[in-house]
Amino acid sequence: MDDKEIQQKVEAFLKSLDQPGFIIFGYKKESDTFQIVSSFNQMPKIAAVKGLSKVMNDFVQREL
Repeated sequence: MDDKEIQQKVEAFLKSLDQPGFIIFGYKKESDTFQIVSSFNQMPKIAAVKGLSKVMNDFVQREL
């Protein structure tokens, strides 16, 4: 699957939930390369930024 197909699938998945939300999806593209796609569905950008900040902080606290 190419990047465009993955982006479309992520957007379709988020839309199928029929809920305001956002998703960040990372995947392994090649043996040493990773790609990230994102989608927002009826989600205020400020709410998404706050959510991403919280998740990033939790991740850093656990992993580093």
